[in-house]
Amino acid sequence: MKALASFIMRGRAQATLVAVVGAVLSLVIPPLSHLSGATIGLVTLRNGAKEGLFLMLALGLVMGAIGMVSSVEGGLVQVYVIGMLLLSVPVLLASIVLRVTRSLGQTLSAIAIMAALLILLANIMLGDAAAWWRTVLETVMAPMLNEAELSSGEASDMLDGMARMMTGLVAAVLLYSTMINLSLARWFQGMLYNPGGFQQEFHSLFLEKRVAIAAALIGVGGMIFAGQGGISQDLMILVVALFSIHGLALVHGVIGITGMGRGWLFALYVGLVIVPPHIAMMLAMVGYIDSWSDIRGRLRKKIEGSGQQSRNSQLDQDDQSEQHDRDERDEDASNDDRLDNDRSDSDDERR
Repeated sequence: MKALASFIMRGRAQATLVAVVGAVLSLVIPPLSHLSGATIGLVTLRNGAKEGLFLMLALGLVMGAIGMVSSVEGGLVQVYVIGMLLLSVPVLLASIVLRVTRSLGQTLSAIAIMAALLILLANIMLGDAAAWWRTVLETVMAPMLNEAELSSGEASDMLDGMARMMTGLVAAVLLYSTMINLSLARWFQGMLYNPGGFQQEFHSLFLEKRVAIAAALIGVGGMIFAGQGGISQDLMILVVALFSIHGLALVHGVIGITGMGRGWLFALYVGLVIVPPHIAMMLAMVGYIDSWSDIRGRLRKKIEGSGQQSRNSQLDQDDQSEQHDRDERDEDASNDDRLDNDRSDSDDERR
């Protein structure tokens, strides 16, 4: 991976090549789309916004040219190219924020604001976003619904429930995707210029109390308008996604501080694969609590305090040992003086 990061940083042509290859291969292996985003992020973090913008536009032009000569249906190509650009813009902006603030927590908050703006924009432009998603889902999921042999009422209820959550889920996916791209970019940068830096940065990721307060207000709105869908529910989904990342960083940080085995992380990620909503909710809860209580800070102080007590205890033992040695030396010296006096008295008597 270090060789790949080094290749990206050789110049514009190399960076564009990696971004394009990642985008093309993601048609077959979707996770490789993060390679394109990470490339844009790395170039922006290291060389600035101008170079990142150049790379993003170059990626769009090359992908558009490939689409024009491909045999794939034109509409699908357009959707794909637009989708790649939409995913590139947040990582470009997030990389600029991280480059300026040098705070992963503040950058995560900025990404969440971008995702929230997407929710607001979707509701304004689409009017009834749930109805729009209902139409889309009916078209996309029609074959699966037919195979499932659901009744018309069951299928309708399922589609209605999904449609009410889709805008929030898309915003959550945008948040997760951008954070993955940015983390990969920061990891690449750390390997090249600051080994181990990304690990320390991620372990220290922290969302401030004002973010927690905003989340609480959104949660109150979500409870008031529960079951009605709309902006409040979409934002509530986004809040869970936001604090689940905080919770994930908290788990990594606690394991790093305490030296616990990596088996805990393995179990956590297995859970994220098997039951992602439940684990994400759990992580969001502990992340939200951490915003108020700073668990890692308290843990560090406790460990440092225990270490200081241990050092003080050792120093006391050393002082006691030294005092015991001094006492023994003084006693030996006193015995020697008494022996000398006895010898002197004996010599006087003989004389």
